Amino acid sequence: MNETTQTQINLGDYNKPQEQTKAVGIGKILGKIINIKDFRTNRGKPSPYTPKEAIGDDGLTDYNVIDTVETFDVNNQMVSSFFVTPAIVKQIQRVPNYQSELSAGKVFGPCKIGQKKSAKTNANYWCLLFPGEEGY
Repeated sequence: MNETTQTQINLGDYNKPQEQTKAVGIGKILGKIINIKDFRTNRGKPSPYTPKEAIGDDGLTDYNVIDTVETFDVNNQMVSSFFVTPAIVKQIQRVPNYQSELSAGKVFGPCKIGQKKSAKTNANYWCLLFPGEEGY
């Protein structure tokens, strides 16, 4: 059971105890319909799979995490935080005012966790699929 625990730090409140966020890779809920209620980037320890160029001078790397309205049973744990790929980050960032919308309590969805094939490399990549889109 590979599980990553990372520390979420609210820079405005750095004197308070740090909150531990348990998150798993988005692939664990392939095919599930989700509604995203939060998106954030945290710095944490790199995994053995982290590309060397993604590791900063501080020895840490960025992790993109979403929180979902829904909670899923993953490896006998109830999880609502998921690590997401750069492709999914780009999809979220294309939504106008996504940060202020999420801060205001609005959700991003419904969408489904899926995979598409890259036209450039022919490799599969993780993405969000939306109603009416092939694979939804």
